[in-house]
Amino acid sequence: MKRKISVIAICVILCGMLAACGKELDARGYLQAMLDLSYKGDSAAYVEMELGTAEDAAALYERGINSEMSFFKEKLNMSEELEADFRSLFKDIYAKAKYTVGAAKKQKDGSFVVEITYERLKVFEPALTVYNERIAGLPEAWAAMETSPTQEEMLEDMTEILRDALRESIDSAAYEAQETLTIRIELIDNVYTPNTQDVISLEKALFDSDYSLENAEGSADGTNRS
Repeated sequence: MKRKISVIAICVILCGMLAACGKELDARGYLQAMLDLSYKGDSAAYVEMELGTAEDAAALYERGINSEMSFFKEKLNMSEELEADFRSLFKDIYAKAKYTVGAAKKQKDGSFVVEITYERLKVFEPALTVYNERIAGLPEAWAAMETSPTQEEMLEDMTEILRDALRESIDSAAYEAQETLTIRIELIDNVYTPNTQDVISLEKALFDSDYSLENAEGSADGTNRS
């Protein structure tokens, strides 16, 4: 099962596009506000720039988390308790995003280019390494049970292992060397719009998130459950 980049920031940023209304855009401040809300759940700058209310910001932030959760809810067996655990995990992961929004340079067409300095967080790859090691022992554990577990119970066991591996990885996560990229804020039909591909590139840069859950759709012995 290959995870596709859900791009939490796009869910927030595309709901926060700004109409050009004669006032010069504070492109750096705007991008800072949207990224802080997307990853940190921090609405202070969003509200200060009058992009919306605190309630609007909270709803946008949860929408971004929902986009991440939809992948896991579709692929993995989750009780309400596990779903709550994963929501908390993803909030913790995204809150660890390390970026600095630099100066914005205005272009001749009225758009802006903003430089982002970042450090990539290594959290998913280490977690999946631990996950794949631990699920290898599940068939033996299941075989030792007095009553054979159901398919649903086996999938829940695997999901719990993934949850625990992610928590351990978050607690010991490391960052790669500092790098830079740019995000364009384009003026399209008199609306300032962050370039979608640039936002996708940023999330790919911030996290090692293009990963594979090798056995999450099957049992630990490789039986396909799809």
